[in-house]
Amino acid sequence: MNIIDKLWNLGANTLPFIIVLTVIVFIHEMGHFLIARYNGVQVKTFSIGIGPELCGWTDKKGTRWRLSLLPFGGYVMMLGDDDATSVKADLSNVREEDKSKTLTSKTPFQRMAISFGGPLFNILLTIFITLGMGFFKGIPDSVPKIQEIMQDSPAQKAGLAVGDVILSLNDAEVRTLSQLPTVLKRFAGKNVTLVVQRGEEKVTLPLALYETTTEGKTVIKHSLGVTLGGELIFEQATFLQAFAYSLSYCWNMTTNTVNALIGSFTGKSGAKLGSVFSIGSAAKKTMSQGALSVLNFIGMLSFSLAFFNLLPIPALDGGSIFLNGLETILRRPLSENFIEWSYRIGLGCVALLMLWSLRNDFVHFHFVDGIVNFFKSIFR
Repeated sequence: MNIIDKLWNLGANTLPFIIVLTVIVFIHEMGHFLIARYNGVQVKTFSIGIGPELCGWTDKKGTRWRLSLLPFGGYVMMLGDDDATSVKADLSNVREEDKSKTLTSKTPFQRMAISFGGPLFNILLTIFITLGMGFFKGIPDSVPKIQEIMQDSPAQKAGLAVGDVILSLNDAEVRTLSQLPTVLKRFAGKNVTLVVQRGEEKVTLPLALYETTTEGKTVIKHSLGVTLGGELIFEQATFLQAFAYSLSYCWNMTTNTVNALIGSFTGKSGAKLGSVFSIGSAAKKTMSQGALSVLNFIGMLSFSLAFFNLLPIPALDGGSIFLNGLETILRRPLSENFIEWSYRIGLGCVALLMLWSLRNDFVHFHFVDGIVNFFKSIFR
């Protein structure tokens, strides 16, 4: 496949991503919008997309609802804002009776609440989706099927094989992948009887969850030393169990995103920060797997958007919260020069993150090799 074909396919991948992103951005901006109006701030513009307006209307309260040309992102612009980043503006053109409706007229805590509204609504969307899926469909899990066995591991010494499905350890039944760590912890350091499904038959194997070193020391093992993963299954759950799963999902998303960020810059993690191309590729694959997978993807992407927006970088919601928090601590307004330079540095950091994610996708999708081969074919 040449570079033209690759770019065409990756361009096609962005369409599902744009559809999903539009939903998530609308929820995000609605969070800012509702909390701003609750605090008496007049919203001038609610835009899905950026750039020139394609179509729109103005509501009774003077808010211009618009669909813009470039479908990447969106913004809410409030009275007194110079631009969509809500940097402090010159209010000389704002009527005296309207100045109380500007964002800058509000207390730091009100401004923090408005900034937090977008990420909050994204987190609530993720919780709503995962809670609904967990309660109505069941908590997603997978069959504990062995995909890979590590060298000199308890699994290898016990005679386990790739493709075996773990059924039980002693008297403890193992139906799902998530149950296995608890069961292994219970029997760590002991000899147990392991039952697996191998093809059409059940096989019983002796398993030692410990190891004796050459010095005679006993090393307790809490894992089998395998990679597991089987077909997706759903465990029926109560509302409280589904809610606990939803919170656990958000926590796991947080740790995974942090690891991806660290791994992107250090190379010490397999996970890498991806750009619109890798997200679009995942969206296209997800949309071919049914409505449940699409909902799960929306929840995942919504939480990711909330996480990145809460980073304490000026120009992001987290940066606005940080600056208003700093103003609260100092008990005086921050200088306009300080705010301006903070936003410049913040925009630089955001640009760096975007460029780095593009770099990761260039490596992942072999863009550079494709471009080199393309020009070689032209000048050959």
